[in-house]
Amino acid sequence: MSQLKLNHIGIVVKNLEKTADIFNKTLGLSLEDIEDYKETLRIGFLPIGSTDIELIEPISSKGINADFLKEQGEGIHHIAFEVDSLDQAIDHAVKNGAEVIFGPTEGARSKRIVFLKGDIFGGTIIELLESNQSSQ
Repeated sequence: MSQLKLNHIGIVVKNLEKTADIFNKTLGLSLEDIEDYKETLRIGFLPIGSTDIELIEPISSKGINADFLKEQGEGIHHIAFEVDSLDQAIDHAVKNGAEVIFGPTEGARSKRIVFLKGDIFGGTIIELLESNQSSQ
């Protein structure tokens, strides 16, 4: 399996702009852009070094992010790693005990993504996303 690269940390929030403003005022992080995702989410990106903090605001009552917000409230939802080949990474992870809970599908910024159940990762959901380099 190829080397993983930390891509972002996903945080589910009730209000994207309000949370982004708090990150800006307290930590100096600026909201780079906001993306509407499949009529279910609004996603904002706060660059920090070579990674992002991804703010996720559910705008639908359905989906894993809306479920997370209902069940646990705001907070860190997942850690995302970039991989060269999503298919190979999924195969490797599943062969070693991981369970796919969503995807593969097209995610934010048009990258192919998959979410792995967090129980074997210390309770943290893991997102794998395919590097755009693999499609160039």
